Amino acid sequence: MSDVRSRCQRWTNSPAAKTILEVTTAVLLIVLGWTSCWSVLGEQCLPGSNIFGILVSCVCGKLLGTLLGLLKIPPLIGMITAGILFRNVPKINIAEEIDVGWSSTLRTGAFVILLLRAGLGLKLDILRKNKVLVACLSVFPCVVEVIIIAAVSRPLLNLPWNWAVLLGFVIAGVSPAVVIPSMLSLIDRGYGGRAGVPTLLMAAATADNAFTITGFSVVLTFVFPESSHIALVVLRGPIEVLLGGVCGVILGYILSYLPPKSPNQASVQTLLLSLAGFGCVFGLKRASYSGAGVLAALVMSTVAAQTWQTKTEISGALQKLWLVGETLLFTLVGAQVELSLLNYQIVGYGLICLAAGVLLRCSVAFLSVHCSSLQIKEKLFMCASWTPKATVQAAIGSIALDRVRETLPEDQTAELYGVTVLCVAVLAIIVTSPPGAALISLLGPKLLDFKSEEVQPIRLKDNDKADASVGLEGVDEHNENYQNV
Repeated sequence: MSDVRSRCQRWTNSPAAKTILEVTTAVLLIVLGWTSCWSVLGEQCLPGSNIFGILVSCVCGKLLGTLLGLLKIPPLIGMITAGILFRNVPKINIAEEIDVGWSSTLRTGAFVILLLRAGLGLKLDILRKNKVLVACLSVFPCVVEVIIIAAVSRPLLNLPWNWAVLLGFVIAGVSPAVVIPSMLSLIDRGYGGRAGVPTLLMAAATADNAFTITGFSVVLTFVFPESSHIALVVLRGPIEVLLGGVCGVILGYILSYLPPKSPNQASVQTLLLSLAGFGCVFGLKRASYSGAGVLAALVMSTVAAQTWQTKTEISGALQKLWLVGETLLFTLVGAQVELSLLNYQIVGYGLICLAAGVLLRCSVAFLSVHCSSLQIKEKLFMCASWTPKATVQAAIGSIALDRVRETLPEDQTAELYGVTVLCVAVLAIIVTSPPGAALISLLGPKLLDFKSEEVQPIRLKDNDKADASVGLEGVDEHNENYQNV
């Protein structure tokens, strides 16, 4: 018996056995999960039902994403593809059974997790030391891309100006899900050490997302005004920004002192942060201040994280939640795309808008860091790193369409605008994410210095002040927080 047991232990330690056991565990979890749901909910979990459609679509999306990940293709492409297939292919179009309300709620929940992780990832010390470079790199390229996409999509896609600007903010955000893991890989291999370029890009990517999401929330209030009075419509945006900022600071300050030290402190803080984030987003949305809710969740997690000593553990817990959240988000976003509503104009003109936006974005990114002491090749690498789009586009790309279906169900024109925004967002993910990840991986070793002995600060050419410099002092902390993105 002992001989058999020792052989089994040796077998379980082999790589092949580990893969088999992981697959078996995943299959068993799926079967037991569905069985438990069926035991409680009955027919609501059988084929043709809402829950069955969500479960099968997301499981297949995760499997396809995992397979593409083995081929060095971003897994989110597989998840979106699975959602599109289950929505549009006859005989397997189970995504048509998914309830619109359920889909919107689940995607919003995944978005909350993304907001909390983005807030935890904002390094205020790095932002303070490099406020000029980070501000230039995160704001100027985004603003220019919003302007060019709005200007091009207005005549090509026949969008009103408010919808065109909304589309600009949907597309403008860079993807931290692509940029941050790529930067960590370069750091681990010893590239970029001379000036800490990967560290700077990770901080700027998070700040870029915060700016994009805030801008989107403000513009959304103009697309769906709560009042017919023009003065109230104009003031709505600043009011939401102020309300979201104040609520976020107050909640973050309160959470920063809770709970008292205990063995389970990190778990309690994760629960408090998650519940507060969901409360901000869903609660203020119910109060017709959805933009304020998004900003409040982002600010709250940023403020609370500044004094928490368990930030690494909390980030790890949210990362595990994100493994489920990203599958729901990307798969259900793909399931929103109805190919029957697409035509060559939306696809073709959408690609033109994307090309114009990305080209101008890269050019402005280069100009934004032109006055720094970075080498030309490092500036070129920054341009290449600013191309991939994925997470933000999936998170906010369908919000406008959901809002149309909730508030203007009979307005076919508004629904067409919402479908156009969603389809261009999906195109942006598919077209820019894989090439962007490949560019970073290929150009990083060629354009960044390898294992420099001495870290040189980045300085503005006309200013040698210390607050315009960045080194690698934040690399280890970034590594702990983002290694599982």
